[in-house]
Formats: sequence, C-alpha cells, structure tokens
Amino acid sequence: MVKRLFPLLLTLLLLAACAAPQPRLEMTAAPSELPAEGTIYILPFLTIMVPDGVREGIFDRFVDELNQQAGGAGYRFVILKEGRGVDAAWLQQHAYLRGEIFGYVEDSGCCNTSLRLRSRLAFYLPEREEAALTINYPRELFFDHDSTTVDAERIHLADDITRGLAETFLAQLLTP
Repeated sequence: MVKRLFPLLLTLLLLAACAAPQPRLEMTAAPSELPAEGTIYILPFLTIMVPDGVREGIFDRFVDELNQQAGGAGYRFVILKEGRGVDAAWLQQHAYLRGEIFGYVEDSGCCNTSLRLRSRLAFYLPEREEAALTINYPRELFFDHDSTTVDAERIHLADDITRGLAETFLAQLLTP
C-alpha cells in the first residue's frame, strides 16, 4: 500500500512546488468607493534591475490591455508621460495607477532555467494618500533548454505580467 502511495505523494508534492505564485491583493477602500467609470491616469512603471528583454514593452502592453478590456465599460486609461515628474498636488486630485517591476532572478543550469520576477501595482483614489488597492504579482517560469530559449521565455514572462496585472486589476474594478 505504501509503495503505491509514494509515487502519488511525490507527484503531488512536485506539482505543489511548481505551482505559480498567486497574486496578493490588499484593499484599503471599500469596493463601492472604486470609480464606476472615468479617467484613470497611469504613471510609467518603475523597473529595478530588470533585463531589457523583460522590461521592454510591459508598460505599453499593460495600458493597451486595460483599454482593450475595459474601454467599453466607461473607463479611459491615460499615460502620464512626465512620469514621476508630475505635480504631486495635481496627481492627488485624480485616480491613478503606479507600478513597479523588480526582483528579477535567472537561475540557469545545464538543461533548464528558472526565471522569477515580482511586480506590484498600486491604485490611488483622489484625495487619498494610501493606495486603495495594491496588487503584488510574483511570477516564475521554469523551462527546458531543448524546448525554448531564454529570450523567448523572457518575452513570455513579460506577457504573463502584463496580462495578469491587467486582469487582476480589472477584476477588482469591474466587480460590482
């Protein structure tokens, strides 16, 4: 009996260890306080020690994803090109998003590689100093060198972050 259960238990443990980390949400506002429509400004993401192959395009694809999925729901997402140079008093009068991409780790062996990256998105409501919603979105990919390349998986990781952050944020915003 134990001999039969051992492979099953080992498989379950390996699957649990390989499961992708889940987004973690922190809400300081009631869902009813989130805007039902309107303009939401987006500051360019802060990236810290993230390779170009991952960093490039995440921000633009994120904004495109938001506008594509929620544009018909009465939201408009506008990029603040001045970034961190935007007047703080003006910004505090509007709903806005601020994001960070950080903690990139690449672990390579002879036959496989693991890529890890963390991201965070903070949504601020007008007249509030603390974020109404914070999304921590860690991701990890593990791949075999025979099936793909590091460059291709970096792009895959960036796409995963882009789509995941947008979907997680919109799920909170669009849920009545």
